[in-house]
Amino acid sequence: MKLWAIFIASLLVSLPVAANEDMLIPMHSHGTHTYYIHSVIHGAGEYSMLVDTGSGYSVINQDTLDRLMAQGQATYVSRLRGKMADGSERIVPLYQISAITLGNTCVIRDIKAAVIPNSARQIIGISTLMQAAPFSMAFDPPVLSLSQCELALPNPQTVAAISVPDSHPAAAPAPAQ
Repeated sequence: MKLWAIFIASLLVSLPVAANEDMLIPMHSHGTHTYYIHSVIHGAGEYSMLVDTGSGYSVINQDTLDRLMAQGQATYVSRLRGKMADGSERIVPLYQISAITLGNTCVIRDIKAAVIPNSARQIIGISTLMQAAPFSMAFDPPVLSLSQCELALPNPQTVAAISVPDSHPAAAPAPAQ
């Protein structure tokens, strides 16, 4: 029976689950009226990423791209002419990333991200936010509300380690004769 429970749990972990309610992702500020959210880029790691509705695409740095490529989690899409915050223009590569989890609860798949080689700041841009639209931001308390999320489920290794008791009581031992 325990094997059936593990099998069923592993199936549930592999199914995408759409959230019925808005996902509320806490934001934090670094004191300059810019807001960041906790993110996990699947295949690369955890990051505090700037929420920037003025950025057309999400942005990652070269180190993050290298990690994604090593894990087979990014695919080259095209070159993109991008306008930087300082007004200058650069041509940068655009990649499709398999998935990102925002705030431990909201999975967004197949996002596009520009790669800025020397950028220390990684960004959640409008194209990623639009995949979870409608969305909104509030500032007291600071929270990002996303409507079209795939619910992040527990790690399959964690689920497999959960012990589920048998639903049938063990048979009583036969009386000694």
